[in-house]
Amino acid sequence: MNETDYLLSSENNAKRLQESITQLEASKAEHRELICPPLPPPRFLDIEASSLSMDSYPIEIAWSDPEGNIESHLINPYAIVEWTDWDYNSQQVHGLSRKQCREEGVHPEWLCQRMSKSVPAGEILYADGGGFDESWIDVLFSVSPAFDQAPFRVVHTDAVMVPLLTKIERDPAKLWRIYENLKLQARAIVGGRHRAAVDVQYLIELWKLCFSLSNNT
Repeated sequence: MNETDYLLSSENNAKRLQESITQLEASKAEHRELICPPLPPPRFLDIEASSLSMDSYPIEIAWSDPEGNIESHLINPYAIVEWTDWDYNSQQVHGLSRKQCREEGVHPEWLCQRMSKSVPAGEILYADGGGFDESWIDVLFSVSPAFDQAPFRVVHTDAVMVPLLTKIERDPAKLWRIYENLKLQARAIVGGRHRAAVDVQYLIELWKLCFSLSNNT
């Protein structure tokens, strides 16, 4: 083999090697898509309430759909005679007054109907308030004679976030540090807090961060 043939042969080998590498990467990507198909974002929920007491009730509710659209409503507490609880410390946190809720809020029974139409029966709404959010949904739907209970479930957001992160970290302490850092990043993206729609957007951004991290390793 002369020098020219050698160089041509080397170039061909290098080209075939590069083509093989490209095909291998494409195959890996296709395999990842087969075993980890893209998931639609979960539905998220956030609630602002009159207080954190046993007599508290929801005064603002927001939820999202799988496309990331958010619907939010203030609730008129004067529509329900028993809803007299109010904590001014909580008002300083969320910034909502009973007067504003009365003037701008919807009737609780209307909201029950609206949520039942917006959220398919049996669906899960993920909320980071845990038992509080679940309790406030129960309180809301208890005032509507059309419902025995909410037609959907409320589950803590950890149930949908943490399993994503276990793909990259099995140590609980390290995983939790990653999770807390992602929460800070999500909050920085959104900016505000303690209004229902803003906090639902925060949960959407947090899920995106968790999902992206779990699928880029």
